[in-house]
Amino acid sequence: MTQRGMLRPSSARTALPMLLPARPKRAAFSVEALYRQYGDMVLGRCMTLLRNEADAQEACQDIFLGITRRGWRFRGESSPSTYLYRITTNHCLNTLRALGRRREESDADLAATPAPGSKLDRVELRDLLKHLLDGVDTKTRECVVYRYVDGMTNQETGDMLNISEAAVRKRLAKFQKRVQPRVRALLEE
Repeated sequence: MTQRGMLRPSSARTALPMLLPARPKRAAFSVEALYRQYGDMVLGRCMTLLRNEADAQEACQDIFLGITRRGWRFRGESSPSTYLYRITTNHCLNTLRALGRRREESDADLAATPAPGSKLDRVELRDLLKHLLDGVDTKTRECVVYRYVDGMTNQETGDMLNISEAAVRKRLAKFQKRVQPRVRALLEE
């Protein structure tokens, strides 16, 4: 203590930690280590959703570059692979949305009938999915992709999104009800 009852700087440093609430320590991370361990998983997820190798590689690079720029914001509520899987899905869905807008502007006059199973057919399926998901909230969009694209169960989807299985069923039912008229209209064309 000093003359006026104030703490000296050295004693203030030791007294402050007891007065302040404890902050959780963030684990040190290495983007290189994350990439080595989870890079193939992230790239595979990007390929599954984007169905284009160049777009998938670019998305994978963007995801790890984002971690480098913004830092690793993993809070430890799940495994690192679950966290990366989720941010990869979100990034790819945003990429599909952006690609769809650009395609609508540039390819509006193209009308081709693809052979079933061809690369063009897969592009049409991706565009159809993007069209059906357009205007759907993020959680419901994630439910649809995890359930119908990835083939996860409702329970697995709920675990991935930190919502109940009943909430997943409700979101999927609401989505199906919303898109049924659009699907019928597309089939009648």
